[in-house]
Amino acid sequence: MTRIEKINNKLNELGADCFISFDKSDVLYFTGVDGDGILLIIDKKAFIFANKLSYDYIVNKKPKADVIQITQGIKRLEEFLIENKIHSIALDLKSTSAFSYQTLLKNFEIKDATDVSKQIRMIKEQNEINAIKRAAIVARNAFTKVYPMIKIGVSEKELKDELDYQMARFGAQKNAFETIVASGVNTSFPHHRPTDKKIEDGDFLMIDFGACVDGYNSDCTYTFLVGKRTDEERNFYNAVFYAQTFAREFIAPNRTRAKDIDKRARDELAKYGFDKYFIHSTGHGVGLDIHELPYIDSTSETLIVPNMVFTIEPGIYIPGKYGVRIEQTILVKENDVEILGYAPFMEII
Repeated sequence: MTRIEKINNKLNELGADCFISFDKSDVLYFTGVDGDGILLIIDKKAFIFANKLSYDYIVNKKPKADVIQITQGIKRLEEFLIENKIHSIALDLKSTSAFSYQTLLKNFEIKDATDVSKQIRMIKEQNEINAIKRAAIVARNAFTKVYPMIKIGVSEKELKDELDYQMARFGAQKNAFETIVASGVNTSFPHHRPTDKKIEDGDFLMIDFGACVDGYNSDCTYTFLVGKRTDEERNFYNAVFYAQTFAREFIAPNRTRAKDIDKRARDELAKYGFDKYFIHSTGHGVGLDIHELPYIDSTSETLIVPNMVFTIEPGIYIPGKYGVRIEQTILVKENDVEILGYAPFMEII
């Protein structure tokens, strides 16, 4: 079944005449072009409505869609819908501005199609899996060049800048997200931005990074202990290591739900009394977006099935002290899982 056919099935379920998304990733997924525009799908046909700045670029990329130029907001889109006798629209509300929603609501019935396209994108095709694997390899190769730099006296920014450079050198279109390098007390902040702080003897060092290749992303977090270490630090690290390992091994395709994976990680951390320091979800889908379905959290009823790609990344963060996060990106297969972007066993440098 083609991607357009999958959307059409959703339209039939919703009782809508067409699907509209303002999400750039949806444009790429359904038309093959990474460009700014509005995606419209009617029956078996896709259209991209693009402004003057994007129109020529998109046309030149030869998308699997007709491209229509717009000059005044979404006026041309409205006219096109009326010309094609559209009465009801399946609209992705998350990607729609309040203005566009109110404008369309004046002339059309709106059906809430939030996350409908994301649910389709959640099950990866082989070419998507291959692209994510390439992105993971690019990031891994880049890190092998940076690893020898990790030592006392090197700054967070120095490591970040070199890692970003090496990912580009090995073929990344761009970073999957802003690279995180945190050391010492800065590891207690999950999304710390690198500074001029230098690595000190006994510091934890957390590096969270990913590459984007052919539009698809990778995601991985390493945590190291540099120099001297204590039993307390070893136990702290091991708690996260076991939570990550057991959560991954707990996955049974077609039987496990996302919330069960999250619970398995939290239950393991609770054995050490660290569960109260686990302040984010256990994982998230990875694909055209660095954060997409499925979300591996305590509320998600999503059944884990083959060809899903997501992270397993428990982390614990003690304010004013330090933190540890270990993250792997995994591919769900028929009977097990494959690690795509991985973190190693504990590294002591």
